[in-house]
Amino acid sequence: MGTHAIRHSHTQGPDVTQVRHVDITEPLEWLGKGIRTLAKSPLHGLAYGALFAAACWVTLWLTWSLPWFSIAFLTGLMLLGPFLAAGLYVAARQQEVGASVSIRQSLELIWDRRTNLSLFVLFLGLIAAAWVRLSALLFAIQFNTLSPSLDRDQSLLTLQGFDPLTAAFFLGIGLILAATVFITSAVAIPMILDRDAGPITAIQASARAFKENWPAMLLWAALIVALSGIGILTFFVGMIVVFPVLGYATWHSYRRMLA
Repeated sequence: MGTHAIRHSHTQGPDVTQVRHVDITEPLEWLGKGIRTLAKSPLHGLAYGALFAAACWVTLWLTWSLPWFSIAFLTGLMLLGPFLAAGLYVAARQQEVGASVSIRQSLELIWDRRTNLSLFVLFLGLIAAAWVRLSALLFAIQFNTLSPSLDRDQSLLTLQGFDPLTAAFFLGIGLILAATVFITSAVAIPMILDRDAGPITAIQASARAFKENWPAMLLWAALIVALSGIGILTFFVGMIVVFPVLGYATWHSYRRMLA
C-alpha cells in the first residue's frame, strides 16, 4: 500500500457542502465499513480504543468516592467522544486514498486543523461541563447535600428513594444535551479534519445532514447507544473494539452524506 501524503483540502465557503439523502438502513452499512476499516489496521484502531477505555477507567477511579458523580462524568466523557475519535477519522481518510496509516501524519493533520478543532471541542466541552454541573445541582436538590451518606449512595445506585420528578428531569436534561451533541457533531469533526471547515459551517452541515436523513440518523443514534452500552456493561473492555468501530463508521457516514 502506498505511503504518499494526504492532501489537505479546504472549504471554499458555506455553500460548498451538499447533503445526500441516504436510506434508513445505511447505518448498518456504515457499521460494516467501520469493522472492515478496523480489520485493515487493527493495531492503530485498537490503540485508540484502549486509550478511550483507559480514560473511562481513570474517570471511574477518580469518582469512585463520589458515586453520584460517576454517571455524570462518564457520560460527559462520552459527549466528548466525537472529538476523541479524531485520530480514527484521519486513519480512515488515509486508508481511503490508499496511504498507509501513519500516526505522525494523523497528528500533523490534527495540528494543521487545530484552530477549528479547538473551537469545536470548546463547544463540546461547554456542553459536557453543563451536564456535570446540572447533575451536581440535581443531586444536591435530591439529597440536600453534595456528600450523600452511604445509605443514600446505596439508594441512589438502586434508584430507591429517588424522587421520580427529579429523576425524570435528570434524564430529560441528559437526553436533550446528548441529542444536541449528536445532531451538531454527527459529521462535524470529520468535516473539519477533511476540509478545514469552520466550526459553525461544520455544525450547520451536521444539522442539515440530520434534518435530511433523520430516519437513518435515528437508527444510527440507536446503534451508537446500543454498542456503547455493550462497552459500558463490559466494564469498558468492550470499548477497546467498539470505540474504533464507531469512529471509523462515523467517517464513512460523513463521506456518504456530505458531497
